[in-house]
Amino acid sequence: MILVGDHCQLGPVVMCKKAAKAGLLVVLGIRPIRLQVQYRMHPALSAFPSNIFYEGSLQNGVTAADRIKKGFDFQWPQPDKPMFFYVTQGQEEIASSGTSYLN
Repeated sequence: MILVGDHCQLGPVVMCKKAAKAGLLVVLGIRPIRLQVQYRMHPALSAFPSNIFYEGSLQNGVTAADRIKKGFDFQWPQPDKPMFFYVTQGQEEIASSGTSYLN
């Protein structure tokens, strides 16, 4: 069996409460293996999770040039960093399952 996820950012969701309390994966001796290279994010975006969640060890399999969208007409505040913070008003609430949050 192969379980895919990212335990550094979002822990595993175990639907069986008894198994979750028992630490089933740990008890079975399953050791997590983390991939070292990310290919999805622009390097400017991956810097934060690399530093905060992975002690700076996450590497980029893409360059900034690989993530330039041709014909995309949007003026980023910093053209070399395709990101900005959009502040919204609202509350975070716990989902009915009690194991997740909703925005």
